[in-house]
Amino acid sequence: MLSLSDNEFSVLNFLVRNFTEKLTIRNIAQRLKFSPAGVFNILKKLEKQKIVAGERLGTGLFYSINFENRIAEHLAKIVLLYSEEKIEKIDISKLRQANAAILDKKALLLITDNVTILDAAIPNVEIAAKTEDEIIDLFRKRDSEMLGLLKNGAVLFGEDRIVGIIKKCVSRF
Repeated sequence: MLSLSDNEFSVLNFLVRNFTEKLTIRNIAQRLKFSPAGVFNILKKLEKQKIVAGERLGTGLFYSINFENRIAEHLAKIVLLYSEEKIEKIDISKLRQANAAILDKKALLLITDNVTILDAAIPNVEIAAKTEDEIIDLFRKRDSEMLGLLKNGAVLFGEDRIVGIIKKCVSRF
């Protein structure tokens, strides 16, 4: 049975939300303010379970989520639902016309099909609707606004769609 410590969860969350970057043990440790030895142990445990994969490029060893593993894919969906930000309760019933939604303090991204028209308004929040193809294109172009929303936002629903989008993009990085 798989159980994750808070630090293991944090490393997975970081890897999923920063999927466009080549991340070493040192990068991860510095940005999460963990010890390199602790991150090394976490990554080795997750690599042994095939949840993460290490790729050697030159002298560097870069880690990413192994989306070929079903458990890793499910864990990616779970970590996307988690956010440290205190997001005020909003009525998402009107948003359910979309396939997925990511919200941070000032922006809401709704992922829709080509024909869905959404009638939603949230005070002090900029709402954008994009198709999956548009999101994939923006992620591949490393659009800072979209990547920032993924890094800092909470997925309200549609985590399976968002992981699917990430999986489509991962092969390009």
